[in-house]
Amino acid sequence: MAGEVAYVQLSGASARATLGLYAGMEPQELQLLVRAALNHHGGACAGFQVSSDGVRSGRKKRAPSSVQRIVPLSVACKAPELLTGRVSALFAPSNAPQSAVERSNQISEASSDVQRLSRLLQALESEQKLSSFEAAVLRDLCDQQRARVLSVLARDTSVNEKKAFLLRMLTPEGSKMELQTSKKREKNDQEEDKLHAELVAKRVAAIGRRVFSPQVQTQVLALEDKMRNHWTAGGSDTRFSHTMDLLSMVERMLDKHVLLEEHGAHLVELVLGGNQVLWSALLSYQESGTLSDLETTAKRLAALGVDPPKPISTKKSKGKSPKRLGKGSPAKKRVRNVAAAIPSAVSVVRSLRAQHMLTSLELDIIQALVAQDDTQVLQILRDFEQSDHRDVGALRDSLVSIVEEITMELGDEEKAAAAFARGMDDAVREGSEFEDSDDDSDSLGWQKHLSFLLGQWQAHHQLTPTSATTLRKMVAQRHNLLESAYEVFSGDGDASELLDTLQRVAKLQRQIEQSQAGQNVLNGEAASEMSLEDIVRQMQRRGTIQAGDAAGLLVLFHGGNEALQAANEAFQADGDIHELEETLLLVVKHARFGNEAEGETVDEIQAVSRLLAEFGRNGRLELWQIQLLMLLLKSHDPRLLAAVDVYSDDKNPEELLDTLEILVELAAWERHRRAMVHDWIAPLARSGKLPSGGAERLVQLVKARDDRVVAALVVFLSDNNKEEFVDTLARIACLEAMKLKNVQSDSNEGHLVLALLTELEEKGIMSGEEREQVEELVCSGEPRMLAAMDVLATTHDTADFADTARRILDKMKEQAMEDAEVKENEDTKPSEGSDDATNAAESESQLPEKGDEESGEVEEVAKEPQHPSESEEANEVEIKAEQQQDTVDGAEEKDVVEEEKNDEEVAKEGEKEKDVEELSDEQAAEQAQPEEQK
Repeated sequence: MAGEVAYVQLSGASARATLGLYAGMEPQELQLLVRAALNHHGGACAGFQVSSDGVRSGRKKRAPSSVQRIVPLSVACKAPELLTGRVSALFAPSNAPQSAVERSNQISEASSDVQRLSRLLQALESEQKLSSFEAAVLRDLCDQQRARVLSVLARDTSVNEKKAFLLRMLTPEGSKMELQTSKKREKNDQEEDKLHAELVAKRVAAIGRRVFSPQVQTQVLALEDKMRNHWTAGGSDTRFSHTMDLLSMVERMLDKHVLLEEHGAHLVELVLGGNQVLWSALLSYQESGTLSDLETTAKRLAALGVDPPKPISTKKSKGKSPKRLGKGSPAKKRVRNVAAAIPSAVSVVRSLRAQHMLTSLELDIIQALVAQDDTQVLQILRDFEQSDHRDVGALRDSLVSIVEEITMELGDEEKAAAAFARGMDDAVREGSEFEDSDDDSDSLGWQKHLSFLLGQWQAHHQLTPTSATTLRKMVAQRHNLLESAYEVFSGDGDASELLDTLQRVAKLQRQIEQSQAGQNVLNGEAASEMSLEDIVRQMQRRGTIQAGDAAGLLVLFHGGNEALQAANEAFQADGDIHELEETLLLVVKHARFGNEAEGETVDEIQAVSRLLAEFGRNGRLELWQIQLLMLLLKSHDPRLLAAVDVYSDDKNPEELLDTLEILVELAAWERHRRAMVHDWIAPLARSGKLPSGGAERLVQLVKARDDRVVAALVVFLSDNNKEEFVDTLARIACLEAMKLKNVQSDSNEGHLVLALLTELEEKGIMSGEEREQVEELVCSGEPRMLAAMDVLATTHDTADFADTARRILDKMKEQAMEDAEVKENEDTKPSEGSDDATNAAESESQLPEKGDEESGEVEEVAKEPQHPSESEEANEVEIKAEQQQDTVDGAEEKDVVEEEKNDEEVAKEGEKEKDVEELSDEQAAEQAQPEEQK
């Protein structure tokens, strides 16, 4: 028995002891033994901590490498040999009540405080002669707030202050102050929580409206309702700010199309649930991280909770192919689970959607068919799984053909219900098919995606409506610059760079169009109808002067500059536009806008003028806006002066710009309201471009200040495009006339259908020319087009309407071409033989005309007297104008190259004719020589 005893050297907090232990001891016995040996009474022994020191070798002492382990009390009772080395006892904290001495000390302290407080209250009652009720209330209040009262009485304050403190407890203000503040604080916290919940819910709802899948949209809206009812601040405003930052990141990633919609819904759920990984990643980003790291973390977390679509394999599966079941096979009747029938059927369909080969509507229909065990769909998927060469395109065509058959079988009411259930935007977007069906999906994909991005940027005010319209026209024309920009975007995914490129392309295109329009205006309009403001605006459009220079010229002109006033009077007298432009360029050169002296003292009008000029140089205000604001400034308009006074106080330029834009819109409407009726609507009515009753309806809209008419006026003042303005007024009149004539059964429905024509053009389904032709046919009452409009109002099938409209337009074009050919055949029969002679005569007559024109230009230049200073300044102005026109000339190089090619072809044809004539002369000479020899 002695050999089985293990002696253990045990150490405690303040004592050491050697214990003899044997295997099989009771835990209670060992626990009592340890407590008695170490003289510990605080808690029960739970186990032992054993540390074994490393082996020391050599003379030098190494750092001890101790290995610690915990041995429970029950294990030590069964195997005491484990307690070798340094052994320390582990005691659990004691839950036992305090000792009697401590309890007695606390009771004595509490009783002494009560006695001290009661003595003070008795003295106060006797001194103030309080009633019994007041004394009882004061004692009750002191008992409830004993700690606070004792702490106040223990302070180093005067006796009067302590007395006043006790007396204030009897007054309502003193007793209810803290309760009121606490209740008010709780109420404020509750209102703040409600406000935070509402803001977060609105942000989640905005994300839900951005997605296109109905399933994902339903999931996000469900998260919104859940969050609105269960939002808690968590004790600080940090959760709200972090949640809003993360939701903004999710919204931005969805806009850039770097996050799938399904992943976006799961990421929103993680954000609302307060995922710690996301929050730590956000904190790292706020400290010193990068946005790309935060987005990468978010995408990985979002992908963890959603099953990603499996890629379609092009190899044959190694497993055994499933047996084909006949229609009457009982085994097929037993198969009710889609995964059991074709394990990868759903993944194959989802992968097609992930590769943008199926729309969300097609995906929903196909998944519903698979869930219903549709024999045709399942057979197609089985054939695809079992085939050696898997053709994804053929699979997609087969599935889409089934969907088209189903949608063709639907009635008009079901189509309309389905379209409105999915939303009109989805119906237009997913039904958009471009005209060229021979191109592959990649060539069409960039147009669809770019049109979608243009709509998003325009909705977020990152792209102006004018630029968006110009870019949509270029997309419909498949402009090579846009295609190249999209290829770069598809490679690097930088949406901001793509937006900047598109803005520059749109600006260049507008400059080209406006320069052409400016030349037409200069050639066609009389100079007497133009003003100095119009000349400045045209010079800016052509790129001759910058926006800041144009704004500065207008400021000087309306400020009463003598040079500009004299130049304007001379221009009104002789109408010499070229001389006025040279004068304006000289003023710009010598004025040096933007380099004013800082210490110059100016009055209020000059200060506002400089402020407007600064906004013009920065591109924040346009020329026509500055012109109207200068007129308001000269008339001391109180609204403008009040806005400037507010800006001088708060220095908020954004608020001032918003106010100025609203003020300019109101001023423009007040100024041009009568002119619209007399100068625009009346000529339109006389020209016959308006339907019956359209002019009267337009006058009513002008009196009612209709938003569409106001928007058309603002756009016209911005771009000065008269044709577009007239066309807009005609379309508005046509829409109103159609509603008045009840062309459709329901006026609201008809208004929606006509509004869709513009939406079809914006989405790229229909070009601008086609849209104008359709509107003309509708206004003229063409029966086939009206019937197509009725079908559109009923079914809302935009793709079918676009196809029908194109067929009607093609038939009308073919009929017009046939009529023209018949007339040409009747007119050109006797004149076929004389075409060659007339063409030759025209080609010969062109050369001397060019020479005469060049000689005439040289003579005019020689006749002009040139002064040294004026010629140098004119040369500098011309050099600047040429440098600013480089961008416009670059876009016109293609036309010049094509003209040069045509000239080269004409020259080659002339050389060929000369060679033929020389050969004919040589042959005639050779024939003449033998005759002479004879």
